[in-house]
Amino acid sequence: MPATPVLSIDSADLLDRFLRYVQIDTRSDDHSTTFPSTPGQWNLLKLLEAELRALGAADVSLDHYGYV
Repeated sequence: MPATPVLSIDSADLLDRFLRYVQIDTRSDDHSTTFPSTPGQWNLLKLLEAELRALGAADVSLDHYGYV
């Protein structure tokens, strides 16, 4: 059976990313009629989109409903 490649995870990088994510205020607005409902949610989505592209992910897109 062929060996499965092992992915290396940089725990410091992982922690840095997590800390960047949790600093963004993503609380929802119960009175909003849009989805995502706040600018903070869009900020996180745009960050995730950019990071996926930087990591080499192909066919990354962000739609008007906030799906990456």
